[in-house]
Amino acid sequence: MKPQSAWSANWQASQGRATQAFQEGVQSSTADWAGNLLRQKAVMVQNWQTAVQSPNYDQHVNAVGTGGWKSATIAKAGNFSTGFAAGASKQAAAAGKLYNAMSNIVGSLPPRGTYEQNKVRATSVMDQLHSLKGTLGAV
Repeated sequence: MKPQSAWSANWQASQGRATQAFQEGVQSSTADWAGNLLRQKAVMVQNWQTAVQSPNYDQHVNAVGTGGWKSATIAKAGNFSTGFAAGASKQAAAAGKLYNAMSNIVGSLPPRGTYEQNKVRATSVMDQLHSLKGTLGAV
């Protein structure tokens, strides 16, 4: 039997193969991810409620603790920058929509003035943005 250190080394060395296999698996999938997810929404909620109400939930949260959460999160800090890079085009698309909306909104605002006039102005921005809810995202 190989020593435990070899197990860890082999696991770490497999990252490239595993990443490629993961990507190929996603790309070749014919599953209806969105449809399956929506059909199982009630099951997901029930399973989540069951898990959170279980005594094991508290036990496992307490076993990790705040220190364990911080340590594990900091160890994955590189994932944060990876996520930023992966989401850059969607952020730019959403920012473009918001910029265009704000340009139109600002052009339609009443002039600045007294405190009361400025409240009307701010409320107008909020109302107009609210009317665009769901349309400014990158999707």
